[in-house]
Amino acid sequence: MTASVPVKEVSAPLQYPVKYTFATLVTRLQEYNEMVRSAEKAGFSGDDIEFIYIDNTVSNQFDGFSGFNRFMQVATGRYLIYCHQDLLFEFDQRRDLDARIDELDQQDRQWAVCGNAGKDNNGVSVERMSDPLANNRKTGSFPSQVISLDENFIVVDRQALLRTTGGLTGFHLYGADICFNARQFGLTVWAVDFHLRHKSAGKVDQNYQQVQVQLMKRYHTRLQAQVIQAMCSRFYVSSSALLMVVFNWAPLLKLHKSVRKRINSSSQR
Repeated sequence: MTASVPVKEVSAPLQYPVKYTFATLVTRLQEYNEMVRSAEKAGFSGDDIEFIYIDNTVSNQFDGFSGFNRFMQVATGRYLIYCHQDLLFEFDQRRDLDARIDELDQQDRQWAVCGNAGKDNNGVSVERMSDPLANNRKTGSFPSQVISLDENFIVVDRQALLRTTGGLTGFHLYGADICFNARQFGLTVWAVDFHLRHKSAGKVDQNYQQVQVQLMKRYHTRLQAQVIQAMCSRFYVSSSALLMVVFNWAPLLKLHKSVRKRINSSSQR
């Protein structure tokens, strides 16, 4: 019997016209153009590179969460580089990022997200960058599996089909959310040795705290009770509102971190 409507076979694997898509939320066009020029100078140019942006110069059309989802819809690259406008590619080159991705492919076929700065489940930082806090900072060993990444430079394998959690808004913690969702699918997150300059340093302000409260409310219905480690904060999520209050008391969070480190140190001996 012949179908009366068009039938099309879906084949695998997916094909991507370019390798890297740079995706950026832009509030200062001059600074963004400087970033693009520095990336091109570092070898990110040619037919297999694209730069896309969302214009937030007049008003915020998209935030860190909704912007990521929109970029994932329109990007054509295999790898989405979700990055800040205030980056300068002064050090490592495209060939270095190519090598880092090749290393991850060899080491862990389940990797979905990587970046130049992250934290593991014990709150230990793994960072490779220059910023206002320090030049040529290199902490930890590379590559290292982490559970959260700094938002300045995040590389996502689009084959993982990741999205941010619905209902979250703002310009903080979207990196932690992307990483959390990857790990929920059994995928992994890595910090890699890719040195660039970030012209600003992260800060925890009122806007950050507001996003963290949103995230805690969304997560507490999705998962078992646990401590979430982001780049700039650590917080406890539970389906119990009382436990959320009790275990987000700073001294208890600090105690949990200390005990976990001792347990992990003992298990590695």
